[in-house]
Amino acid sequence: MSQAFVQGGPVIPAPPAVPAAPPQRIDRMALVAVSAVLFGTFTSLLNFKLTDIGIADLGGALGVSSEQASWINTAYAVAEAAAVPAVVWLRMTISPAPVLLVSAAMFTILSLLAPFSPSLSVLLTDQALRGLTAGALIPMTYGVIMRNLPQNRRIYALSFYALISAFTPSLSVYVEAVVMEQLSWQYLFWLNVIPGALVVFATAAALKWDPVKFVRLRRPDLFGLLTLSLGIAALVAALYEGEELDWLHSGLINGLLLSSLLLLSAFVVHSILHPNPMVDLRILTQRNAILALSVTFIARFATMSTAMAIPEFLIWTHGYTALETGPLFVATSLPALVLAPCVAWLCYRIDPRNLVVFGAIVYGIGVMMCIHLTNAWTGNEFMIPMLVQSVGSAFLAVPVMVVVSEDITFPQIAWISTWVHIVRTTGTAMATAAIGALLRVREQVQSDLLGQHVQAGAANVQGRLDGTAGALSSGLQTTDASRQAVELLAQTVQREAYVLASSDTLFVIALIVLAAAISGLLMKKTPLPGRFF
Repeated sequence: MSQAFVQGGPVIPAPPAVPAAPPQRIDRMALVAVSAVLFGTFTSLLNFKLTDIGIADLGGALGVSSEQASWINTAYAVAEAAAVPAVVWLRMTISPAPVLLVSAAMFTILSLLAPFSPSLSVLLTDQALRGLTAGALIPMTYGVIMRNLPQNRRIYALSFYALISAFTPSLSVYVEAVVMEQLSWQYLFWLNVIPGALVVFATAAALKWDPVKFVRLRRPDLFGLLTLSLGIAALVAALYEGEELDWLHSGLINGLLLSSLLLLSAFVVHSILHPNPMVDLRILTQRNAILALSVTFIARFATMSTAMAIPEFLIWTHGYTALETGPLFVATSLPALVLAPCVAWLCYRIDPRNLVVFGAIVYGIGVMMCIHLTNAWTGNEFMIPMLVQSVGSAFLAVPVMVVVSEDITFPQIAWISTWVHIVRTTGTAMATAAIGALLRVREQVQSDLLGQHVQAGAANVQGRLDGTAGALSSGLQTTDASRQAVELLAQTVQREAYVLASSDTLFVIALIVLAAAISGLLMKKTPLPGRFF
C-alpha cells in the first residue's frame, strides 16, 4: 500500500482510488425508439410543403380553382400547428408511446385514403386530420430523445433533430418534382405509407408505456388549450392565405388576424393568472430559453426564405423547373448533415454560444454573397453561397438545441418542445408570407424606378426600340415589329425589376440572420464544459 509521509508526523495512508465511472451505454430498444421518432418527424415535415407543385393537378382532379386548391396545404399546416398544445398535454398524461403509435397509424391510413377523396371538402378534412397527427409526431421527438438517451449521446440525436427541420423544405420540393414527373399526384400521399408503417412497428416494439396520470384528467385547463390552439391556427391560416387573398383587403384575412390577436391575448392573460396552466409561459422568462427560441425562429425563417427566394429567381429568370432546382438544394444541404455530429462533438469542447454566433455570421455571409446577383446567374453561381449557408446552418441549429436542452429541468422538457415546434411552425408561415409580399412590393418599387429611366421618345430608348424592330423586321410588317420591340423592352424592364427585388429580399434575409448572432452573444453560459475562444 502506498503511503504519504508528513515530516515530523505520523504516517497517513493514501485515500483509496475512486473507480472511474462506467461509460453510459445506450439501450438498443431506446435507439430504435429514437430512430423511429426521428424518421416520423422527417416524414411529417416532408409533407408540410409536398403538394405545392402538384396543386394544379390536385385542383384539376377535383374540378376546383387554384385559389380553392391552395387550401389543401393550408389545412395541413393549420391543423399541425393547432395540435401541438394538446399533444404535449397528452404526453404528460398518458406517456409518449400510445400518442406516437396512434398518430403514426392514423397518419399512414389517412395518407393511403387521401387520393380517393371524391371532393375538395373531403380532401381538406383528410389533410386537416393528417396535419393533426403530424402535429402529434413532431413535438414528441424532443421528449423521446431527452428521456431515452444518456446526456453524452442525446446531443447527437438532437443535432439531427435540429437539422431535419432545415433540410426537409428543400428535399420536399425535389421529391415532389420527381413524383410528379415519374408517377402521379396520388403518390404524393402514398409515399408516406411505408415510412408511416415502419414508425408504427418501431414505436410499438421499442417505446415503454407509462402509467396514466389520472390526476391530470381531473381539472384540465381547456380554456388555455383552446385559446392557444385556435389562436395559432387562425394566425397560420392568415399567413398562408394572405398573399392569395390580398391581405387586409380581404375580410377573411382581417377576421383571422383579429381572432388570432384576441385568442392569443386571452391565452397569455389566462396563463399568467392560472395556478397550473396547461401550457406554461413561465419557461419563456428564462433567459436562455427565450433567446434560443429567437434563434430557432430566425434560423427557420431564413432557411424557408432562401428555399423560396432562390428557386423563384431561377424559375422566373431562366425557366427552371422544380426538378432542376431540387438537386441544387439537396447537394448544398449535404454539408449540414455531415457536419451535424461534428458540431455536436464541438459543443462539449467550445462554448455553444460561440458556435451560435459563428453559425449566424457564416449563414449571413452566405446570403450576402447572393445580393449582387444578375439576370445571368444560374444554379452554378448559387452553388458556393448555398454551400456556405449549409455550413452556417449546422453551426446555427445544433448548438442552440444544446443551449436550451442543458439549461432546463426535466419537467420543463414538455414545455420547451411545445414552444420549439410552435416557433418553427410560425417561422415557416411568416417566411412564406413575408417573402412573397416582399418580392411583390420590391418588384413594384424597382419597376417604377426603372420606368423613370425608360421614357417614351427618349433618344436612348428610341434607339433601342428601332434596333430591336429592325432585327425583327424580317418577315414582319413594320407595325408588328415595332409592337414586339415595345413588348420585349417591357419584359426586360420587368425581368430586371425582379432581379433587383430578389437582391433586396436576400439582403433583408441576411440582416435578419445576423440578428441571431446578437441573441447568441446575450445567452448565459450553460453548465456544459465548454469554453470561450
